[in-house]
Amino acid sequence: MGTFVALLAGIGGVCAWCAVVLVRRGRRGATENVDGLLIEQAARLRAQQLRSAGRDFRAHPHAASGSGSEPRRR
Repeated sequence: MGTFVALLAGIGGVCAWCAVVLVRRGRRGATENVDGLLIEQAARLRAQQLRSAGRDFRAHPHAASGSGSEPRRR
């Protein structure tokens, strides 16, 4: 019986430690190193371009973008 209680206490401790780690990760601010900042900046620019491209398509859904005048993107 004592072994079972010790096992449950160990599992509970591991769960509590995981919860603390996840909560602390969520509270972090922006990336602190240069590589991370560059990656975040590139991701923001890419997202902005995708949003603006989506707006253009919705504004002019029958534009000649798919007529073959431009090379295909992959």
